This record gives sequence, structure tokens and C-alpha cells, in this order.
Amino acid sequence: MNIVVMAVPLYILLMLLELAYERWSGRHTYRLADATTSINTAVLRVLLEGPLRLLLVIPYAWLYEHARLWTLDPSSPWTWLLGFIAVDFCFYWAHRSLHRYNLLWGAHQPHHSSEDFNLSTALSKGAFQTAFDWPFYLPLALLGLPLPLFLVLLGAQLVYQFWIHSQHVGRLGILEWFMVTPTNHRVHHGQNDRYIDRNHGGVFLIWDRLFGTYADEDEPVRYGVTTPVRTFDPIRLQFSWWRLLWADAVATRSWWDKLRLWWMPTGWRPADVAERPWPKMGADKFDCIYPAGLKWYAFVQFVAINAMALCYLAAVKRAELWQALLLVPLVLAGCVGLGLLFEGKRALWKVEAGRQVVMASAALAWALWLAPQQLVVGLGLVGLCLASLLWLVWLAARPQLAQTS
Repeated sequence: MNIVVMAVPLYILLMLLELAYERWSGRHTYRLADATTSINTAVLRVLLEGPLRLLLVIPYAWLYEHARLWTLDPSSPWTWLLGFIAVDFCFYWAHRSLHRYNLLWGAHQPHHSSEDFNLSTALSKGAFQTAFDWPFYLPLALLGLPLPLFLVLLGAQLVYQFWIHSQHVGRLGILEWFMVTPTNHRVHHGQNDRYIDRNHGGVFLIWDRLFGTYADEDEPVRYGVTTPVRTFDPIRLQFSWWRLLWADAVATRSWWDKLRLWWMPTGWRPADVAERPWPKMGADKFDCIYPAGLKWYAFVQFVAINAMALCYLAAVKRAELWQALLLVPLVLAGCVGLGLLFEGKRALWKVEAGRQVVMASAALAWALWLAPQQLVVGLGLVGLCLASLLWLVWLAARPQLAQTS
């Protein structure tokens, strides 16, 4: 049971309610390009979650079976309560370490890359983070927390963190002292000097107070990271920090520095390349000019991409390998296409046209030969692709829309 996936309808409802409140209040924290990119990074994370989660599940199961010190009763309320607290404690140290070291920060930085802060920001995830944070949870196997219960508690702990990504919730009284709330999580997403690497807790703020990483929200928060990614492509975003590290590793003359910079504290650079400039946060948020007429096309494609991903997740246990090999590249291509659109790139037209043709061909083959029992669904997808292709051709024929960079 994947609680995070089951909570997707709740996420959608809460984002719609936040958007409705913003329309009523006149205070806007969403931008289409930024929110779409954040949500698409969640799609990438979900597509990779299955194979990467094995890095945690396999050693956890082995340690529980062969090295656990106790056997905890999964039916006991105390096991659930103490287990949840222990999961959050392990999350604190995993999260703090992801901020602490260059290599690990590269896996986590996508979550902090947005210069906006709203509920869609909660969905912006590092697609490869699971490959780095899994060792921090293994002590729970030694303590005897059963794997199925651990996965449920971890999912619940992550679901809790969704609602704290909001600028519309003020202080919540005594809860601020020991629970992670929107006000102290806004601090965590700030690039202000006094906010960097603060408030790492997921559910309980008590860990930050105990271990000296707490900061109060006492000045306006500037959201984002100090080395901005400057892209709306969720795939490029995943590798933004690692590309900077790789450039330094190639440029430095010291072989020792080439190796150790990956495990040095975040932001450390070899002395002989430290003068080379890295991207700096500007006064304005990263944004690009793209034709307003493309917004509705972008929105429809965004909905279609996420619908495909959700349908796959709903049937993942019954899915065959060829379905994953077919769907994943199409979803990735869609994410790239939206990134090109929001950045106003001329390559958008060729990429999108090619994607629609390939997707229509794949859907037709799937409907006629691979899964004829789902003919209606397959032909419906073919129709959507052809309609999108005609829409794209019509947009490209309009000079005021086709003039992208």
C-alpha cells in the first residue's frame, strides 16, 4: 500500500482549494510554468521510485530477518506511535545530511529549486533522492519495526509534509514549538543567509530545537536556492547541481580534489577553480517569455501527461515490462516539451510534433495488437494525439506564436 500515491486525489483537491482562495483573496503565489515543472518532477520521482526503493527494501528486509534486536508487535498502538516518531527522527538526519554534502545536495536540490512557494512546491522532488537517503532508515529494521509497517509510517510522514508548503497559513500558536508548520517550513525553503540549512524536521520540530538547527521566521523569505537552476525542464533540473560539480571536477588540476569535492560540505570548491563564477540569484524570479496562446496547449498536455502517469500507477502491479518501456519515454518527452515551451525555445515545435506522432503510433499499435481488449482507450489516446498535433500546427502557423527563441 503506497499511501503517497493514494493521497494524490487529496493533493489535487488541496491545490485547487489554494488556487480558489488565491483568486478570492487576490494574493497569488502560483505561476503556470513553475507549478507545472514542480508537479512534473514528482512524476519523474514516481517513475523511478519502484526500482530505487529496492535499495531500501532489500537491505531493510534482510536486517529485519537476520539482525533485529527486538520483535515489535505491529498490532500495538505503541508500535505505531513510537515507530512514527522514530521514522521522523531518521528523516531528520537523512534530510540534514542531504543538505550537508555536495553529492547528496544534488539529489535533494530539485525540491528547493522553485522560486515560488505553494502546495505544488511540495510535489517538486529529487528523482534520485531515494538512492541516497535509504541508509538512514536501516536502524529501524534492527530495532524490529516490520517492513510493511515501516513503509506505511514513512508514507504517512511524507503525506503530512504536503500541507506545510503554503504562504497562506500563519502562526499556529503552541504547535509552532514542537510541530513542523507552514511558518517554520517556509524558513527551510528560504535562501536568506539566516535561513539556509534550518528547520529540517518533517513532522516534529523538536529535532531542530534539540540539535541546533532551528530558526524562526522573522524576516521575509526569499525562496529558491543561491545557485538558481534557471530552467523549466524537470529533467535538466535534476542534474543542475551535479553539472556544476562535474565542471569543477574536470577543471581542477588536483586529482585529490576531483575525488573529494563530491563528499565535501555543500558549496565547497577546489581552490584553483573557486574564482570561476557560478550562477547567482538575481533580483527577479527566473521567467521566460513564451506566447500567451500556448498556455492552453501547455495546460492540456500537462493534464494528459499526468493522467498517463496516474493510469500507469493505478495498474502498475498488472503492467508488463513493455508498457513501462513504452510509457516512460513518452512521459519524459512530454516533460521536456513543456520545458521547451515555458522557456520559449524554437525546438518546441519539432519536439512536440514528433512526440505526438510517436505517441499516436504507439497508442494505435497498443490498441490494435498489444491490448485489443482496451481498444476504446487506445483509440481515444490516438484521437487526443491527432487533435493535439492539429492544434500545434495551427499555433505554429500563426506568426505571433511561432516566433520563439
